[in-house]
Amino acid sequence: MIVIADSGSSKTDWLFMSPEKEYIISTHGINPFFQQTEEIFATLSSTFTNNQKKEVNEVYFYGAGCIKGKTDQVVSKALKRVFPKASIAVEDDILGAARALLGKSSGIACILGTGTNSCLYNGSEIVDKVPTLGFILGDEGSGAYLGKLLMNDYFKRAIPEGLKQKMESELHLEVADVLNSVYREEYPSRYLAKFSEFLSKNKNHIYVQNLIKRSFTDFFFRNIERYNDYQNYTVNFVGSIAYHYSDLLKEVAFNRKIEIGNIIDKPINGLKKFHTNSEEK
Repeated sequence: MIVIADSGSSKTDWLFMSPEKEYIISTHGINPFFQQTEEIFATLSSTFTNNQKKEVNEVYFYGAGCIKGKTDQVVSKALKRVFPKASIAVEDDILGAARALLGKSSGIACILGTGTNSCLYNGSEIVDKVPTLGFILGDEGSGAYLGKLLMNDYFKRAIPEGLKQKMESELHLEVADVLNSVYREEYPSRYLAKFSEFLSKNKNHIYVQNLIKRSFTDFFFRNIERYNDYQNYTVNFVGSIAYHYSDLLKEVAFNRKIEIGNIIDKPINGLKKFHTNSEEK
């Protein structure tokens, strides 16, 4: 049994795969910047059955915040305890995105979900990477970034009156509650990203469209346009924000003379194809 896991800040998809069966289990996101080995182990140990733990002999985990030789060990130690018979490979989520989007081809691979990431991929490895810096210092284009822009505009009185009234009736926002959730509670990026649901429901509003396009413009300018010769590569995306706002993403890219390649919601099927092909060879 092989397990391929794709983990973002909000959710992890676990693909269990053998010649006889195949299924996916979803859990909360795993990020070693915010969680320690014991917490990860406790969550997974109670999620998977003893039979699942015993059957697995290979685990390929792609996760946000997994820095090689540093934070990846937090995750790999937990996985080794959960799947004691398995060989464990833990990689950054952006390598997973590149393999899912591009396979053995070269290009720029991006994640636009709760958080963001990007890399220049040569068909086998990452050759350049602009640091994302997380939701406080970076993460332009992400769900968390959209939430941050929306909250800033709301409390700074920059929301059109009709939409402002809708936010008041649906979201019941209080500045003290928002500040507490962002600065004191766990997983503030998940909290901010939840406001993208409101934006999605009001996507036809000109303010919302402009907000989303502002976010994507920041992403392209601060990330993609920092790669040398970026014009010579397709820019490919995985993640809910890129997928659900693909029309606005393509519009901003067109205006900045950036060529868009693949846009997919989740990388798990692409990763399955990558690892299946790798095994056949």
